[in-house]
Amino acid sequence: MGDIPTGKASDFGRLGLVDLLVVVYCVLRVIGKTQVPCSLVLKRPASTSDLTIFYFHGGGYISSQPAHYLLFLLRLAEAILEQNVSVSIFALDYSLAPEHPFPKQLMEAAAAYNYLIYEEHISPEKIVIAGDSAGGHLALSFLVDLANKRRSSTETKGLQTPRGLVLMSPWLSLHNELPSFVMNAHKDVLSASFLRSTARHFVNDDAPMNSSYLEFLSPESEIEWSTVLPFWVWISAGADEIFIDNIKSWTKLIKSQKERVILEVGVRKVHVWQWLETVMDYDMKKKFLSRDLGDKRGFEATADVGKAIAGRVREN
Repeated sequence: MGDIPTGKASDFGRLGLVDLLVVVYCVLRVIGKTQVPCSLVLKRPASTSDLTIFYFHGGGYISSQPAHYLLFLLRLAEAILEQNVSVSIFALDYSLAPEHPFPKQLMEAAAAYNYLIYEEHISPEKIVIAGDSAGGHLALSFLVDLANKRRSSTETKGLQTPRGLVLMSPWLSLHNELPSFVMNAHKDVLSASFLRSTARHFVNDDAPMNSSYLEFLSPESEIEWSTVLPFWVWISAGADEIFIDNIKSWTKLIKSQKERVILEVGVRKVHVWQWLETVMDYDMKKKFLSRDLGDKRGFEATADVGKAIAGRVREN
């Protein structure tokens, strides 16, 4: 499988800018009778932010969309702002399988990255790629593709590696063979059978499962992570998720090639628990329209992700 074709941003880029999310947040804060600084309501160029997060959602490549992550992204942005780091967030509304098998999603990610650089005028030095589950898989596939294109192109700006990478419970292998798939099968919200089914839907015949764009744990892999990964990498996983062994193995692998890699494991936590605790807290949902939105209960896990990102930005 050669380089992934690159399209124009206008062909593939369907992006949601966090300024829109911040405006929604401001409106909700006003409804909750909490004062909102006027600067949050004013639309500003994303290029002026200290940090731009380019987010890929999960869903096994067959479901979900950025709107399902609204509360999560709102709290993430707020937590980063609380650390005195200004932020914009773009979430890629990529095409879903089986109607659109891989590498359609990768082509869209590449085009959207070009959009951020050339149309939003954001420096790659300010961009952090982030993704959960299948979105983490897409993030790594995108970075592998970016590195491959750098080796065969005289172009520099549009192929520059972003500054950082944030992965929450990333899907790293399509083979699902390590012990935690059995040991945590009855603890996690994710199942191996679901993964096998989605893999059949999103991988077409032209992209074998051991391709370097799809398989990140294969012993035969020739991926040079030292050239693929950004300056810093932050990874989270739940101790009770089926991916935990894969994530620990991959973290050990990349630490042998790369500095500034951090893995945080949540005790008694499941797959992408930060997002789940944000969107599935029953009490939070029940009270949402009438609650005081200054109350952050139900959002602590997401806030911790924001603090970790802001911390990496300030240190590096």
